[in-house]
Amino acid sequence: MGGSESKSSGATTAAGVIAGLVILALGVGVVSLMGDSSGSSGRRTMKAPGRDTRIFRDDFEKNTASYFRNLRKK
Repeated sequence: MGGSESKSSGATTAAGVIAGLVILALGVGVVSLMGDSSGSSGRRTMKAPGRDTRIFRDDFEKNTASYFRNLRKK
């Protein structure tokens, strides 16, 4: 019986290691998505206020009043 317990323990350990690696990979993916939000252009983005899209942060900061004025028009 000692041999089957050893195999079971090894399988449990391997499953635990695999599960840990999967959780780690998912965590890294989430962190990269929530990172500085810069694409290949290097420009940072942000969630557009009042919308479910993303916009370039520097464009928004240049003229916030205009952004909100145009948002109310739509």
